[in-house]
Amino acid sequence: MIYIITFISSCVFLGLSEKSRSRYIKKLLVFIAILLPCILAGMRADTIGTDVKVYVEPLYNAAKQSTSFSSYMNQRWYVIWRYMYVSKFEIGFTTLVYLIVKFGGSLGTVLFFIHALIVAPIYFGLKRMDKKYPIWLGMLVFYLMFYNTSLNMMRQWIAMAILFWGLSYLLTNKKKKYFIVVIVACLFHTSALMGFAIYFLYVYSQRKREYVKIANFRLDGSLAPVKVFIYGAIVLLSLNVIAVLLRTFGLAKYAGYIQGNGSIYLMPSQIILRLPIIILLIIRWKRMMAEDELTPFYGSMLVLDLLASQLISINVYAFRIASFFSEYNMLSYSALVYAGNRRYRTNRYVTLFYVLAYMAYYWVYYYAITGTHATFPYLFA
Repeated sequence: MIYIITFISSCVFLGLSEKSRSRYIKKLLVFIAILLPCILAGMRADTIGTDVKVYVEPLYNAAKQSTSFSSYMNQRWYVIWRYMYVSKFEIGFTTLVYLIVKFGGSLGTVLFFIHALIVAPIYFGLKRMDKKYPIWLGMLVFYLMFYNTSLNMMRQWIAMAILFWGLSYLLTNKKKKYFIVVIVACLFHTSALMGFAIYFLYVYSQRKREYVKIANFRLDGSLAPVKVFIYGAIVLLSLNVIAVLLRTFGLAKYAGYIQGNGSIYLMPSQIILRLPIIILLIIRWKRMMAEDELTPFYGSMLVLDLLASQLISINVYAFRIASFFSEYNMLSYSALVYAGNRRYRTNRYVTLFYVLAYMAYYWVYYYAITGTHATFPYLFA
C-alpha cells in the first residue's frame, strides 16, 4: 500500500538523519523524508480529498485563465448550489496557487507545494521544540493520524502546521513572534485565530502546579486538564452565545460548525476512539509530569479534542475545530512513550508498541474502512 510505504520510508530516512554525524548527509536525508509525502500528495488524482475539486482545482483553473492577479481575484465558479469567488478565500492561499500556476506549475505541482507547506513546518516545529524525543515518531503520528485528513483540509492544515511550528516560540517565551506566526497562519485559513486560544491554554496549563488530596491519596500533577474539561463543558452548553460572538466578530461562516437543527448530544463513538490514549495518559501521568513540563498542556489538548469531537452531533464538519487541539498529539504521543521511560527499556518498548498499534488501528478504521475524507484507496492522477 502506497500510503504505508511512503510513511515508513519517510520515517526511516528521518531516523537515519538523527543518527548521522555528517551535516550534509543529515540534511539530505531530511530533504528526502519531507519530499516523499509531498510527492505522494502531488501525484494523486483530483478525487483524492474532496476539497481538491471544491476549491483547489477551480482556483488552479482560474489562475490559468486569468491575465492578471486582479482578474484572477474577480473570477468565480459554481459548485454545490452556489457561486464561489476567488476573493472569498484567504489571500495567502490564493496567492500561493496563482504564483505556482504563473510559473508554469500543473495542478500536481500546486498539490505538491501545498503539502510542502504542511509537512515542512511540522518537521521543523518538532525539531525546534527539541523535546529529546525521536522526530520520526512525531512525524509518524502526523502520517497515521492526520496526513490523509490534510489531503482534504489543505488550507486549514497549512494554517495548523504553521501554528504547530509557532509553538516553539511559546516554549522560548517569544510571545510577539508567536503572535506574528498566528497572523501568518490566518493568511491561509482564518480559523487559525484559534492560535490565540491555544496561547491562553498554554499559559494556563503552565501555571504553578496545583495538587489535590483525596482521603490519604495525593493526586500529583497540574489540575489544568480537569479545569479545562469543566470550562469546556460549560462552553458546550453555551454554543448559542458563542455563535453570536462569532457573528459579531465577522466569523459567521464558522458559526455553522456549532449550530445545527438539533441540540448537542453525547457521541460515545468519539469517546471510545480516544479512550486508549486517555487511559495511557492517566497511567503515565505522574512519570510524564516529572520529565516533561508540557504534560498539563498535552492533557488539556486531549480534553479539548474530546469535547470538541462531540460537536459532530450538531455538524459533521465540526471535527475541524477538534483538529486544532488534536494536532499536538504529534508531541504528546512521543511523550507518552519516552517521558519518564528512558531508564525502563521494556516499559518504553511496550508503550511504543501500544501507541503504534493504536495509530495503525486508527488509520485503518478512520481512513480505509469508513472512507473519511475520501482519500482511500489512493489513485494516481
